[in-house]
Amino acid sequence: MTACALVLVGAVVGVAVEAKNQGGDKPRCPCVDPDPDKANINPAKFVGQFGLHVCAFHVGKDDPKLQVESHHYCTVLRDGVLQCVVYDADRGNAKLIGVEYIVSEEIFKTLPAEEKKFWHPHGFEIRAGLLTMTGIQPDCEKKLVKGLLKTWGKVWHTWPDPKTDLPIGPPVLMWSANKEGEVRDELIRARDKRYNIDINEIRKQREKLLNPGSRKDQTQPD
Repeated sequence: MTACALVLVGAVVGVAVEAKNQGGDKPRCPCVDPDPDKANINPAKFVGQFGLHVCAFHVGKDDPKLQVESHHYCTVLRDGVLQCVVYDADRGNAKLIGVEYIVSEEIFKTLPAEEKKFWHPHGFEIRAGLLTMTGIQPDCEKKLVKGLLKTWGKVWHTWPDPKTDLPIGPPVLMWSANKEGEVRDELIRARDKRYNIDINEIRKQREKLLNPGSRKDQTQPD
């Protein structure tokens, strides 16, 4: 990701944090002093940083039938590196199901061959309208889409099946969709209905934005 794109992400995160802080209606632990300076655990310093919301579909690396609509809340760690907490929904009481780390293509190329096997590309899902952002101004979204196009992600779900009451089983390495028809239609329709969007319109807009052509922006590591 370019430095410009990262700065933009940081700005978006900052706006989101400020908006959350002004809300004042978030539940607090009754045992914690309401004065964040006294409590010394001002949540805005940590949790509030993860203000950029990205919705995408994760597919099991070794089990493509495992598919989860995943809601990422991301922040910039340093130049070329983002970190995201992943939930199964964007509402209260959503389950924290995993984490994703995102790096620029330049950083990805420096990784050892063995490490590259854990990282997936984002190019196809962005062009295909499978990755969306909410609460973002159109101009900002266009810049973010371009900035994320050639990034790579490493995502582990520590709660493999969100339908279960507890996070049962070992962590699962998840992947992005990289071909047509991989994500189940009912998942896409449910997302589109919830956000009042149309995947086909998103595809058209992104093809126009990113220039028509092959969606094979990235190849899987050998």
